[in-house]
Parts: sequence; C-alpha cells; structure tokens
Amino acid sequence: MPPHTANLWTKMNIRLSYLFFGVALTYFSSYLPDMSGVVGIEGTRISSLVAFGSLNGMLFGPFWGSIVSGTGMFLHELNTPGYLSKNAFSMLSLFFVMLCSLVSGLIIQRQHRLAIGIYGFLLLLWYSMDVGREAYYYPWFHIIALIAFLIVGKYVVESIHSKAFIFIYLFFAALLGVLSDHIAGSIAYSYIYGLQASAFSSVVLLYPLERIILAVSATLIAFFILAIYRDVVLSSNNFKEDVDRLKSQELEEYLNRDVMQIIENEGHGR
Repeated sequence: MPPHTANLWTKMNIRLSYLFFGVALTYFSSYLPDMSGVVGIEGTRISSLVAFGSLNGMLFGPFWGSIVSGTGMFLHELNTPGYLSKNAFSMLSLFFVMLCSLVSGLIIQRQHRLAIGIYGFLLLLWYSMDVGREAYYYPWFHIIALIAFLIVGKYVVESIHSKAFIFIYLFFAALLGVLSDHIAGSIAYSYIYGLQASAFSSVVLLYPLERIILAVSATLIAFFILAIYRDVVLSSNNFKEDVDRLKSQELEEYLNRDVMQIIENEGHGR
C-alpha cells in the first residue's frame, strides 16, 4: 500500500473512531438526569442531551455533529420501549437536538451568516404565529444573545489566540445552539398542543437560567477537550517539522506563482 494511501486510511480510521466515541457518549448522556419543572409548564422536561448536542457540533462540526447527535439520541429512543411513540413532540426532539449541533458547529467553523440565518428564521417563525405575536416578549433572551454575539463575536474571533476569548467564543456557540433547540421546541410545542400565551409568560424569566446551565456545561467540556488536544499537538515531536514543511511549501508556491509572474511581466515590459 502506498504511503499516501496508508496515511489516508489511518486518518479515516481515526475519524471514524472519534465519531463512534461521540455517538456512544451521546447515547449514554441521554441517561443523565433531566431538568424537570424548570420551564414552568407541567409535564415538560429539559433533557441534558441538549448540552451534548451543542458539544457534538463544536467538536465534530455542523454536519457530522448533527449526525452524531441524531444517531446517539435515536439509539436511545430505540432502546426505550414506547418512548418514541409517546407523542409527536418526543419524536421531533431528535431533530431539535440535531439543529442545536448544526448551529453550534456553524459558529465554530465561523460560518456566522448561515448560523445567524437559521437562528433568525426560527425567531421569525415564532412571530409568524398568533401565540408568538401575543407573547412577543417570550424570546427576549434569544434576541439579547444574538445581539451580544453580533457585537462581541467579531472581537472574540480577532483575539482567538487568547484562552479567555476562546472560552467566550465557545460559550456563544453553545448558547446559540441550545437557544435554537429551545425556540424550535417552543414553536412545535405550541403548534401541537395549542398552548396559550399565558403558558409562555410563566416561564419568560426561567428558561434563560436552564439554557445558560446547558451552554456552560457544553462549553466547559469542549474547552477541556480542545485544551488537551492543543497540548498534545504542541508537544508532538513532528509538530515543528510539520510547521516548517508547510512554511516551505507556502514559500515555494509564492515564488512560483507571484514572484515569477512579476519577473515575467517586467521582462515583457522591457
């Protein structure tokens, strides 16, 4: 097997191992205690799995993170007799968690426009409903989080070398992810069960707390894992060689592409 093919095969195996680990982690995290009674609506519960949905997006990206979250949660549902067929909202919960992974992953990959577009569409969808217009104040925290990200996010990205700024950036990615799950769930819950605006009024000051708890949990885990990964990479014996090789390749490309073109143009000018 040629060295290049062997290298590619090794990288694929490593990636698959990471993905399987993510699915297993998501599956077992679904057995963690849920937060009950926080949202203020009787019979509802906030799954701890939402935090891992955001975490998967930050670690695996928007596409694979969504796949990992959806697969892990689906396996849990299959292993819970009768849970999947309980009600329509339970069946849709899988897609809400995948949405959380999608938004968090897009922000981590700095695809801000797409992430904000999805987030903004969910807010517009809320206000397109009668109950949304009546309970217009309900997504106040979603709007504040979005504005804060638009203002602070730009400066955080520019100072990404700082650990403090990295933590803040991860927190925003996690927060907008779990809030996307929240507003999507609120829309579906209202549509399926025909909730009145008063039901949302009772939780308008409570849901930010539980969403912040979920976001902070995902941020701490992601920051810890990424910090370990950074230290492993920097301590690698081949790291300096890899950096020098990349610099050499970039210099060679610059000489061949730009400098030679300038010399040729000057030669033609004479």
